[in-house]
Amino acid sequence: MAVSKHTRRPISETNQKLQKLFRNSMASSDGREQEWRKALDHTETGMPPLRFPIYAHLYFLNIYSQRLVDLIREITGKFGISRRDSLYHESLIQQVRAGVAGDVLDRMHGVEVTEEWLFGSLRREEEKGFHDPDDVYLEVQKREKERIKDGLAPRICFLDEDAVKNKRATTSRKSSKVHSGLSR
Repeated sequence: MAVSKHTRRPISETNQKLQKLFRNSMASSDGREQEWRKALDHTETGMPPLRFPIYAHLYFLNIYSQRLVDLIREITGKFGISRRDSLYHESLIQQVRAGVAGDVLDRMHGVEVTEEWLFGSLRREEEKGFHDPDDVYLEVQKREKERIKDGLAPRICFLDEDAVKNKRATTSRKSSKVHSGLSR
């Protein structure tokens, strides 16, 4: 029976893009990358959906803790257990629930902040391909028209399109005269 030494799963396209972002980041990406890698270590697939099963477990922890508190209250009423003892046990359960939830949320906060940065960076990279780089000139021209309309002085002076066309025509006539004078 043959056994392969290569047991690692292939890296997804998203993970490759995220690794590239870490390498190219000007931010202190060491801490972010370390936090993200710690989160990935805890997933079964090595993919970013760590938060989904953890948040599901946290949800069930809260639901079952509340059910346990409700059962204690029911037992207290039916069997005449002291309300003081009941409150003590309820507080123990709620303390454990809140402690576990706090620990999980503290841990997940770093993961969420890291993923917000990662996927925001990835989104900005992808959006760069959606825009024509020359659209910035149209935005500036639009903003200058708004400034003039608001009574503010323009910051940039645009060449009038008719003047540009006339200048091109004049330049082309001059160059044709120079070429025709050279040929004589």
